[in-house]
Amino acid sequence: MKNEGFSLARASEIPHGNRGSVLDHGTLSSSALPQHPPHREISSTHFKTISLSGHTLIEAMFTSAILAMFIIALLSAHLLGLRLNQLVESKAGANDDSRRSLGQLTTDIRSSKRWLIGNLSGTNFVKLANGSIQQGTALQLFQTTNYSTPYILYYFDLSETNNKNGKLIRTVNTNWIPATLASNLIETLFFTAENYDGTPATTQGDSAAFKNVIHTTLQFCQFQYPTTQVGSNCLYDYYRQDIKATPHLPE
Repeated sequence: MKNEGFSLARASEIPHGNRGSVLDHGTLSSSALPQHPPHREISSTHFKTISLSGHTLIEAMFTSAILAMFIIALLSAHLLGLRLNQLVESKAGANDDSRRSLGQLTTDIRSSKRWLIGNLSGTNFVKLANGSIQQGTALQLFQTTNYSTPYILYYFDLSETNNKNGKLIRTVNTNWIPATLASNLIETLFFTAENYDGTPATTQGDSAAFKNVIHTTLQFCQFQYPTTQVGSNCLYDYYRQDIKATPHLPE
């Protein structure tokens, strides 16, 4: 086929080096040009990357530090609660001992009609001589005016005073079963008979006209925190209680 003096040929038949000159001198049909696949638009969603969340090293260190501070604060609050609980138990125990001893002792003194002050030797009560100052570690209380049995005996146990553990003990001569009313007592472990003006009496409690006043001082000394070690640097809770009572029942 001839067209205006030029022959058309397929692109595959034209040498590669002469294709440029052919295009300069004429026009090739579209079938002679190389065919390319149709253009396809790529959506922008294909280029979206997946975002992955993470923490830097500094953020992780700050988080760990805050967590550690929270745990330390929680443990400190727990330990403080335990120490306060021990303190309350110590105070409550001392108060309970003092109330029990005060109530029982004053009731027995007020209900008695005769009394004697002396010291205890084994299980034997040795009364003080009439005319001497009536002060001793044991108190004998009678419910009758003729010193007949049974009688109530109060005495201080001094066997553990070196360990700050004096004891106030109550018993009845019919069964002799000692009951500890108070413990952890120190120093003034004795009973004293006093006149109305507070001076020590020298007469026994056998007068129907004047029965004197029975006076004793209970000094409690307990560990403030029972779990602490024993030693001179430990914390103690101290209580002092004065007890005065007189028999007031009629003859």
